[in-house]
Amino acid sequence: MDYELILTAPSGTSRDVTQLVQTVTWSGSDSQTARELSASLAVPRDGSVAPLELVEGAQLIFRREGTQLFAGPLLSATTSSQSSVVDLSALDRGRYLVKNEGWYQFANAAPETAVAAICRDYSIPVASLARTGLTVSRKFPGVALDKIIKSLYAMAAQKNGKRYLARFTGAGELEVVEKPSAATLDIKSTMGVTNTWDISNLQNSVAIRTDTGALVRRVEDGPSITLNGRLEHVLIQKDGEDAGAEAKAWLEDHGLQQNLTVETLGDIRLISGNAVKLRDTGSGVTGLFWIESDTHTWKNGQYYCKVKLNFRNLADDTISGSELK
Repeated sequence: MDYELILTAPSGTSRDVTQLVQTVTWSGSDSQTARELSASLAVPRDGSVAPLELVEGAQLIFRREGTQLFAGPLLSATTSSQSSVVDLSALDRGRYLVKNEGWYQFANAAPETAVAAICRDYSIPVASLARTGLTVSRKFPGVALDKIIKSLYAMAAQKNGKRYLARFTGAGELEVVEKPSAATLDIKSTMGVTNTWDISNLQNSVAIRTDTGALVRRVEDGPSITLNGRLEHVLIQKDGEDAGAEAKAWLEDHGLQQNLTVETLGDIRLISGNAVKLRDTGSGVTGLFWIESDTHTWKNGQYYCKVKLNFRNLADDTISGSELK
């Protein structure tokens, strides 16, 4: 096998359980901070294999060809008296951002500086934090850490029009990356492509107004208005600021959505947030897409993956907390 699955007991004793594996699935989404690992193990009940320490506090580590892809606590283990199959599920360190809530107030702080402070407070290892060159102010009273981090970078994104993604490396370190504007990966052959377009969240006009309601200007998608009528969002522009970049980003994120679900041979680089060029001669679909979600599966000696692609580079524009008074 070209992968290893290691089970580490709370005592620190590690055990290679690769030979017991029937199926391993490694998955993630750009809307979720934590990546998941699930595995089905065939554990003989005749005593030929020593019992596994499937207890609270155990950890799973997954490697492929020597590269560590996942490390995280075991969250559930399911056994049955009628089967030798054991189902395991684990999440990476992103779980600690999701399940910890903090109280923070940042005034004119760079998002990367604020996030570094949060990680120090909670002993979260950091690989890299994207530099924004901007400062933001926000109060977060009892807000989940992942929402704080996403909000800080979303506020910067409103100003510079960039896209950011928080995720953990295989070694368990947080990285906040700027989503790429060009692809370095290709998908040249597929096992299946499903194509969906959707305008259910369409808004094709943004009215920029002052805090008293006076119209500053509109930013519009003219062709979409002709086809669908005007569907307008209102942005409040603060004194001394220009909401033009935020308005353009809003139109991009709330325009026509074209999603592809692609099944292809496995490639560990095909993970959420990355950009790919699809050149599929079988389906005739080609173009630049961004990965919204990915599921990688190892089964019966085969490795394949399924990715959901979007032809727009979408931002997570959800902002938690409240303005500073």
